[in-house]
Formats: sequence, C-alpha cells, structure tokens
Amino acid sequence: MGATAFIIVGSRPHITYGLPNPGYLLMLYENDAPSWELVPLYPELKEKPIIWIPTISGMLEDALVMIGVHVAKDEELRKLAREIFKQPLDSEIEMHKAGKRLEKLRKVARKVLQKYDIGLVIVPLEDSTILRQLGALNGYGDLWYSLNMPVSKREEYMRAFQEILDKLRDISTDKKKFEEHLKKLSEYAGRYKRMSDEEMYATLVQVVFFAGMNAKTVGEKMPTILKYLGDFWKVAKYTEADVGRIMKDKNMIKHGGKIFACIHNAKEFVKIVQKYGSFANYLDSFGVSFDDYEGIKNKIRPELIRRFKWIGPVTAYHYLMDLGFGVMKPDRNILRLFYRIGWLDSSEATKENIDRTVKICKEIADSLNLWIRVVDIVLVAFCMENGHGDLAIKEGICTNVPKCYECPVRGYCWYYAIDRGTRYR
Repeated sequence: MGATAFIIVGSRPHITYGLPNPGYLLMLYENDAPSWELVPLYPELKEKPIIWIPTISGMLEDALVMIGVHVAKDEELRKLAREIFKQPLDSEIEMHKAGKRLEKLRKVARKVLQKYDIGLVIVPLEDSTILRQLGALNGYGDLWYSLNMPVSKREEYMRAFQEILDKLRDISTDKKKFEEHLKKLSEYAGRYKRMSDEEMYATLVQVVFFAGMNAKTVGEKMPTILKYLGDFWKVAKYTEADVGRIMKDKNMIKHGGKIFACIHNAKEFVKIVQKYGSFANYLDSFGVSFDDYEGIKNKIRPELIRRFKWIGPVTAYHYLMDLGFGVMKPDRNILRLFYRIGWLDSSEATKENIDRTVKICKEIADSLNLWIRVVDIVLVAFCMENGHGDLAIKEGICTNVPKCYECPVRGYCWYYAIDRGTRYR
C-alpha cells in the first residue's frame, strides 16, 4: 500500500498565509506493519530519512512524538525516548514495544510541542487510519496545525486531470489545432464498426511498430511500413525473400521480429475474415459492448494476446483503444505519472497497475463526460519528452526529468514534495 497520510512540518504561521519554511515531510505507510517515514526536504539539514514503527491505536500521536524528537529536538523528550527505547533515536524503532511507557512519552510531547515555533499541515487520505484519531490533537493546546480532509478519489482524479488539461490548453501553440484534435478523438467511440478490415489491420501494424520504439522515428517511417505491410491479403503470402527485400529499403525500420510478427498477424486476419465475414463481426462475436471494460479485459484482450504476435497486456489495450473500445494504453509514461502523484504503489507495468490505471482513466472520462481516448492523449502529451504534435504541445511536463515548477498537479505529488529540496531548490 502507498502512503495513506502525510504531515508537512514547517514554522508556525504568523503574518503570512500558508506554512512558512516547510523542512520535513512525514509519510504514513499502512502495510502489514505500519510505519512513519520522516524525510528532510533540504540537503543543508544534513539528515537522513528516519523510519519508526508506530502503534496502530496511536499512529497520529506517535508521529507527533517523532516530530518532538527529530524536528523540535526537545531535550526532555529525547532523554526520555532514549531511556524507553534503549537504542539510537535515528534507528528504526518499534514504538509498540515500549508498552505502557509510550503513554508517558506522549504526555511529554503534548506539553513540550506547544512551546516551539512549529506548524503542521496534516493530510490524511480517505483510507487512512488516522482519520479516526484526529481527536487526539485536542490534547496539544497551542500547537499550530492545519487539517486538510480528503476528497473522494473520484473527485481527486477529476480535479487533477482538469488541471492538466487546462495547462496543456494554455501552453499549446495552436489552440484551434488542439481543440480540433480532441474533438476528433471524442468521436472514436465504437469506430471499429465504421472501419474496413484493411484499416483495422493497418492499425494493428502501427501498434506493433510503435511498441517500445521512439514514436517520432516510427511516425516518420510509417508510410514506408504500411507500403509493405498494410495489406493483410498480400502480407499473408510473404516469404523470407520478401522480408529480405523489405529490409533492404533504407526508409524501412529493419526490425525482423516486428516484420515477421506482422506476417503472422496477417495470416490470422485472413483466417478471421474468412470465418466471420469481417473483423468487426469477429469482435462482436464476443458479445461485449465496446464500452464494457470488464468484458473487454476478460474476453477480448486475452484472445488478441493469444492470436497475434507482438501484442501483450499493454499493446492489446492500445490496439483496442484505437479501434474505439473504452480502454486506454497504460504505457510507462502514464504509469510513472500516476505513481508520482500517489495513485499507484509503483510505476511498474504489473497486472494490478495496468488494471488500476485503465479504471482511473475511465472514472475521469465518465466524470467529465469525455471519451477515454481524449483522456489518454492528454496524459500522453503531458508526460512525453516531445509533447504531442497533434495538440501543438512542443514538450511535456511530467517527463523523465520533470519540470515540477511548471506542473499544475505538483500539490498531489510525492516526488515533488520529497525531491524539491535536493533537486530543484
């Protein structure tokens, strides 16, 4: 499980709004054994992150004890903590082992924290245990804190996406082109019913070649690729001699694996069209609506992966998205974004992350009355190094080396909160 709450520690506000001088970030992870991780935000603090294991019943107060020991560095509290825990305070301490003595430590924290120039911004997420422990804050008297209660995940997804969309709209160098392309993609729903077999096979070829390769390079060479591989009736009859001829063209991407995959896929296309009358009839034979995610995931996608080469868990969604099904392509750039803003536990293309990413994008699309293909292209443009030409976006923002100070969703972002002190200050 990812972080379920965080506490930003800075100075007590006096005249200014907000939290002056935020120096530390406390993050709560509620796994089999919950833990608080205290992270210094600035390198000049010359401190390493510290992890303590809190009690389940007193997670919030245990975090305040950590703040007293490691941020305020109150000597009375530190002396008592050394006596109780009997180990270095910067080591991983299992607080529950202190038993009843832990309450004595909390009592001192309630007293001493009020005298320091400390301010806290406490942000529990909707599934955090500390939501049921907020009443404990009443025992800390004059300690200054701001409590940011969670919104629903659906509302958070919607807000964050709208902020990304507005940002891209603002930086697009051609507003008309931007809106026209989004309108075009909004008409993708169920488009396979309006596509010919040749168009659907050509789309499959494009998906195969774009997979794992530089999009700009593939896009430039796509006319040549389709010249040789775009007609499945012809491609199904290719021999090794034909492959050798194709590979000699200087404008062709010389990737034998992908070329042979397209030949195999052309043969499968021929079989399907001969059996079902058209590829559209084949897709309809599954009895699944083009907007039924569970049906797409459990019935259509596994069959495409089985029949076609170079089509895997992610590229199958890419292909179905381009045919007008209600899914998106959860590629590495979008997984990275969702991980950075706390919507995924990692950026790896695991089965769980792929499924969760598609579901989040569907929630966004449903909430904002958009077709999911629009959601996909906006996120891609936001994350790609070269932006997206069809939207007149010259470069992305949440790229491999992100432009955090331009990012409209950095307020959601763990990566920004932790990394800004060492990388962007």
